[in-house]
Amino acid sequence: MKQYIELSLILCVVLMTSCSSLSKGNRALDLGSQSISQQADQLYAIGEYKKAASLYQSLAKRPSRQQNIFRLKTAFALFKSGFDGQAKVYVESIRPADLSLEWRNQLYLLHAQIDLSAGNAELAINQLQLIQPFALTRNKQLEYRRARAFAFALTGQLEASARERIILGDYLLGDEKTQNSISILEVLSLLPVHVQERQLNLQKYDIYSGWVELASIMRKFNKGSLGFNLALDDWMQKYTQHPGRSLIASGYFSSAIVNIQDINEIAVFLPESGPYVTHAQAVKEGIMAAYYQHQLDAQRPNLHFYDTQSKDIVALYHEAIADGAQLVIGPLNKQLIGQLAAGVTFSVPVLALNYVEDLFKVNLYQFALSPLDEVQQVTNQARFEGHENAIILTPNTVEGERLATYFKNAWNDLEGNILDIQTFARNAKDFSLPVKQLLNINESQYRIQMLSKLVTNIESNPYRRQDIDVIFMIAPSKVARLINPQFYHNRAASVAVYGLSRVYSGQAAPRKDIDLEGVEFCSIPWLFDQAYQGDLDKRTLQKTWEQFPRSFLSLIAFGIDAYNVVPHLNKLDSIQYQGATGGLSLNAVNRIERRLICAKFKQGEVSLIDTAENIPVDFKDSIPELLLERGLFVKPEEGLSAY
Repeated sequence: MKQYIELSLILCVVLMTSCSSLSKGNRALDLGSQSISQQADQLYAIGEYKKAASLYQSLAKRPSRQQNIFRLKTAFALFKSGFDGQAKVYVESIRPADLSLEWRNQLYLLHAQIDLSAGNAELAINQLQLIQPFALTRNKQLEYRRARAFAFALTGQLEASARERIILGDYLLGDEKTQNSISILEVLSLLPVHVQERQLNLQKYDIYSGWVELASIMRKFNKGSLGFNLALDDWMQKYTQHPGRSLIASGYFSSAIVNIQDINEIAVFLPESGPYVTHAQAVKEGIMAAYYQHQLDAQRPNLHFYDTQSKDIVALYHEAIADGAQLVIGPLNKQLIGQLAAGVTFSVPVLALNYVEDLFKVNLYQFALSPLDEVQQVTNQARFEGHENAIILTPNTVEGERLATYFKNAWNDLEGNILDIQTFARNAKDFSLPVKQLLNINESQYRIQMLSKLVTNIESNPYRRQDIDVIFMIAPSKVARLINPQFYHNRAASVAVYGLSRVYSGQAAPRKDIDLEGVEFCSIPWLFDQAYQGDLDKRTLQKTWEQFPRSFLSLIAFGIDAYNVVPHLNKLDSIQYQGATGGLSLNAVNRIERRLICAKFKQGEVSLIDTAENIPVDFKDSIPELLLERGLFVKPEEGLSAY
């Protein structure tokens, strides 16, 4: 019995020792995770998002009660680093029900921000509606209000966007509050005049009405004019407690647009890592080629490159100014452009290398290889050539849907008819079915089959729909080479086909391009021999562009223009600059528009064609009256086209 008791005591001691060791092992693991978490939080706080993401990822792989929180923190850090796609994967791996109310709200907020970054404003609004704002921290409330304001603006809900920014203003101080006030005015300045007038006629004299009236004054009068100053004095008498008075006191309404001249220092904002690094390298090659071309010019400015992946874009802008920058070229990423515009007043002008729709700010110029320019010119060209009834063939992707919408809106503006929009699978190899559906060949074959059951020995061929005279095809060159022959096989050889610049790789490939017979498109002059008259033509820079995929050729030309157009920014609204990417001009919202070169595939070769801009005036009688009425064609002596 005594031996049994002693043995039991020994077993208890062994078990207690084992439990103690296990407890210490767990404690060590917890302490280790806690240390890594603290290090990641510190890196995130100082803007080292990529490094923070790596640490959070390591924690997210370890099973624990906080695994979902570490997944969410990983997603936040990846999103801040510009890796939206990876961030979305982490976000979608988390079940909202598994999170506390605080973290669940942050999950919805990040999901909305990712949707906004991808241009899916409607989806973002759906996520934002799930959030309970009272459960957010102050900083997250700011992000929530900004996201709602941005999403409403993107979906055309300008009044809702302005009201959201009015609420946001209560959370802000100093420069951030001033910038938010400017954003309110910029949003309300986009309201149609009749909407502004209807609001003013209500004579409510509340905060919102005060902003509307201030925006109306800016629209009606030039800054500094007698009428402007009198209207401003009258406004101040009516709105004695309005937050807009602080904006007036800041001198905003007396400031003028920065004059771009005698620039000695230029900051260039491009990523040196991340998903867009190769795009940035191609742009940089173009910038440097233009820079070295002027090496004997005593007035050549100095270039300083800044890595947009290194820190917050607003901090980077202030750093560049502190370094003496008088102008900024970049950033390249749309999300960063939006963040910069939301975070600063542009005391130093910025030439952004992308285009964010519905964004306008003083001293912000937006320059992009935008498909908007291509769609506008392709549709003008098609209308110029007399076409009216169109169908659109596009991939069933988000981008395909957006481009189809561009075509639909542009064609409707020209009073053309969109009869149908047919989609095809992104990875499709056989396009016979979507083309047959587009041309109603299937219906014709079905009618023949039904008729053959009633009448024996019938001989008939299927026929296509006869109500179309033009097809807008949205496809890259490899896909377009598979699609275009289907039009011929299905009795649509007489129908005009137009594509975007992506149907042409920029390099002659007659054996392959024979399948693009008859397709018309518009692209940048730099891709065509003798179309671009500058010294840095494609042949001159062959060793440069051979380093990149063919799809990056246009980015080199883009870089050339990004540097060379700077001295012309002040006069682009009246004098077109002939660049490598087209004839460049500035529209009313500071977006640089491009007039392109149009071409047509003939027997595998690309041939330039006359367009509405360069047709001799003797042939004006052949131009549809609609184009003349809308100012899309002008006589040479009358100046530039309305592009």
